[in-house]
Amino acid sequence: MDTYNVNAKPAEELMNMYFNLVDKESGDIPPEDNGKAFAYLQAAADKGSPDAWAEIGACYFMGYFVDKDEKKAFDYLEKAALRGAANAQMNLYIMMWGNARDEEERENALYWLNQAVENNVPSALFETGTLYYNGLNYKQDFEKALHYYKLSADKGSSEALAMLGVMYQQGQGVEKDMVKSAEFFAKAADEGSITGLYNLGSAYMGGLGVDQDYEEAMNCFEMVTDLEDPFFEMPDLNDVKTRSDISIIFHMTKVYEMVYPLAHHNLGIMYQQGLGAEIDEKTALYHYMLASENGYAPSCLQAGTMLYTGEGLEKSEPEKAFEYLMVAYNAGIPEAKLCLGMMHYYGEGAPLDKAKGIAMLDELIAAGNVTAIQVKKRILDNEI
Repeated sequence: MDTYNVNAKPAEELMNMYFNLVDKESGDIPPEDNGKAFAYLQAAADKGSPDAWAEIGACYFMGYFVDKDEKKAFDYLEKAALRGAANAQMNLYIMMWGNARDEEERENALYWLNQAVENNVPSALFETGTLYYNGLNYKQDFEKALHYYKLSADKGSSEALAMLGVMYQQGQGVEKDMVKSAEFFAKAADEGSITGLYNLGSAYMGGLGVDQDYEEAMNCFEMVTDLEDPFFEMPDLNDVKTRSDISIIFHMTKVYEMVYPLAHHNLGIMYQQGLGAEIDEKTALYHYMLASENGYAPSCLQAGTMLYTGEGLEKSEPEKAFEYLMVAYNAGIPEAKLCLGMMHYYGEGAPLDKAKGIAMLDELIAAGNVTAIQVKKRILDNEI
């Protein structure tokens, strides 16, 4: 690369050269072009380009091309934000909000969020709606949340469409309308929302606003779990409107982390009960275990129970079952005590402790668990 020729080019052309390095299929810049890409950015930044400052700030924030450096990230983002770069304003908010230690620092972060809102950044409008929805730093206000979600949806946010579906489903800030809710989920899914796709599956599974259709539900859940990337399509980084909201790329990926295990859990239920497919205990266990590995405690209960009873297996695996059940137990799921009580009583996969085993069953019985009553009786009658 000829450094002189690069430095001689105007900032706008350098930025176009940078974005033209993006691979159209993966959405990434090939590793062999990383040095060239950053050189283009740096040259544009040296020419005073707020867009370049914003991109370099994001690179330092994410550790993209360069080692993570929050101080450099902040300096570049702040400089770009002060010059009106909308994506920098949103990214600066994300960074400051995540590091805020007190009310004053949260207020400073919100200043930049509000600047991004004034610039109609879809993710900023969505974030403001979410703050009102959850009552974070603002008093909970569903009507205001609905307002900002609608604005964000109008600007192209598929996740905002998904949240509108949730609000119509729950009757939050608007009259409950299950049909309209399902319509929002479907539209959100069509436009790339992982949350919308999952919720559409849940709507089909439960017959919420649509005719109950287990096969359609399973299709939705399987689409969620089959995704390798948290977006159906990588945003076009050469599009000016997309670039103004590039913050959504590293701010909204948590959405996939939340729905991925939930989709696996529901697939476990459907295969275990034969909903939308033939009963397949082995496949059900597979989905429960994947959901468990991604942090969903209710799936730990299901997986642990199946491992203990041997469902979907040639023989039971009590030691492994104990690990899963303890995760569920420590997460506060009382039903885990049923198998754990039996395991302690018989010393199967757990330390032999008959008193502890009976005590766990008694705790469930005190809470009105009928199965625990039956299990304790059969244990004391030496039936199991």
